[in-house]
Amino acid sequence: MAARMNDAEAIMWMVESDPFLRSDFMNVTVLDRPPDAARLRTSIGRAIAAYPPLRQRVIGPPLGLAPPVWADDPDFDIEYHLRHVAVPPPGGMRQLLDLAAALAAAPLDRARPLWEVTVVEGLAGGRAAALQRLHHSLTDGVGGVKLLRTVFERSPGEPPAHREPSPDPLVWRHPEIFSPGDAAPGALDGWLATRVEAGGAEAPWPALDGLAVPLGGMGSALAYRLGQGLAAARKGVELAGTLRSTDELRLLAERARRTARSVADQVVVAGGALSPLMEARSLTRCFQTHSLDLAGVREAGRRLGGSRNDVFVAGVTGALLAYHEQMGVPCEALRMAVPLSLQGRPGGLGGNHFALARTVIPLGPEDPAKRLARTREVLAEVAAEPGLNLAESLAGLVSLLPPALLVPALRAQARTVDFAVSIVPGLRADRWLAGGQVEGSWPMGPRMGCAVNLTLLACGDRLDLGVNLDPAAVTHPAAFMDCLRDSFEDLLQAG
Repeated sequence: MAARMNDAEAIMWMVESDPFLRSDFMNVTVLDRPPDAARLRTSIGRAIAAYPPLRQRVIGPPLGLAPPVWADDPDFDIEYHLRHVAVPPPGGMRQLLDLAAALAAAPLDRARPLWEVTVVEGLAGGRAAALQRLHHSLTDGVGGVKLLRTVFERSPGEPPAHREPSPDPLVWRHPEIFSPGDAAPGALDGWLATRVEAGGAEAPWPALDGLAVPLGGMGSALAYRLGQGLAAARKGVELAGTLRSTDELRLLAERARRTARSVADQVVVAGGALSPLMEARSLTRCFQTHSLDLAGVREAGRRLGGSRNDVFVAGVTGALLAYHEQMGVPCEALRMAVPLSLQGRPGGLGGNHFALARTVIPLGPEDPAKRLARTREVLAEVAAEPGLNLAESLAGLVSLLPPALLVPALRAQARTVDFAVSIVPGLRADRWLAGGQVEGSWPMGPRMGCAVNLTLLACGDRLDLGVNLDPAAVTHPAAFMDCLRDSFEDLLQAG
């Protein structure tokens, strides 16, 4: 049976009629030498065998009644997805990034599996690069790095043995919807924990599977939606059965009120972005890179009393503060988007299991230590938003909207974001790709209407920071990158 997208993946697939909302992303991996072509094909074949959607295309449901399904592509040809190009001398990093941005500007072929790998040769010093590009409906950042781990090797001469990676600390994870001890112990707490671990998703009840068979695609779509409704009803019945007193009922009502307010704050943001400088938007991509010493970031976090996430965001906000001031347009706060990996996400490869949070974050104060302390407070507030844990359930409702309503609504909401930040799990030791040693791997996350996306990936003893900026908004990219480097340098030396 073909696997079905979840509702969030279906939304990302549907809204691409507006190119501003495209969600594909690219990883720019630099190698010390060109990879062996045959070994690379074999390595990618392992990933395809481990994660079937890499050889499947998207089939839309009848009348849009349910999310699309992944179905085997009868014309699948790995050679179409695996390309080779070369850059002319001198083969510098700027040439590579400009080529990567140009390739990323063309949409993926929606009639084929949604990924490409482009090997770039001719880089200075005999180096090469692998540009891995995937559609976001295939996977989020966490699942994407798991796929990378099936392709990359731990030694120059041995293929990797697949094993499930341990949870990575460099990933934002949304805590349980209510903090421990927030209620009296009992069946109510157990039900909440079960709901959180399930991520809001339930498998169709067995009886519905039989209904879908004789009705084909229409029956399958109807069974999916009916299954969602029955699962919601069952949860309501189970919850009602756990309430044993009026105190528990009042507690539940208060929680429901807080959650509803949180949902409203995240789903509908009035107005536009907050920057008076980064207002314009275009479809042009400008890729930039920076790298940080992992040990230095750890030490700064320990010394200043913050996590590596706090250090990262404080470095970014310091750069944005300095850039606005340097351009003569001071700004005190901007709206930030950050994905949080949901509790209870499946342990397998690929897939999307995250909630996108939006929050207004101050860019100051200028003092790095004080700015990190303020950043830590804001990120703690974001992680505690109860409405984020309903993201997957809300996606089911939003996905029912017709594209004519959904696309302009999401574009309007995307325009409220000034910048996006993301941390994905990384490659914790030296890695090779088909015989070429990985020197750096910079993730270029999707902008989806904001001025700049900054994504961090651990790569050995470094943190590689990929910057996907809109040159219509950030009109002086070199100046912005100077501000970014200076901000992190000041932060790592503070205290």
